[in-house]
Amino acid sequence: MDWTTIERRWTAHVPRALTRWPQLDEADLLATDGDRAEVNRLLQNTLGLDELGADAEIADWISGLEPADAVMDETRDDERIDDSARSLPDGEEPLHADDAFGDGRIPDRPIGRTD
Repeated sequence: MDWTTIERRWTAHVPRALTRWPQLDEADLLATDGDRAEVNRLLQNTLGLDELGADAEIADWISGLEPADAVMDETRDDERIDDSARSLPDGEEPLHADDAFGDGRIPDRPIGRTD
């Protein structure tokens, strides 16, 4: 995962950052708006790290997998819809053959009924 992705969806990543660094204040973390240099300074000031140490902490944090809550955050709904449309075969529209999924036919009789 790259920092640009994290910065664009910063509010979705703040809970994960707080899990990693519980000493940080959520309001301070949100106030950085995902700016890596600001997050670095916040880590330096709060944890007493030097610039390289804070940068190593950030690098280690972003090397992990993207958490499910960040992936499923409602701010990413449009992106996920667009991504799903990209996996359709050429010539097929997202709503192609939607009627095949609805049951426009006569329903089956309930089990045991003959009338």
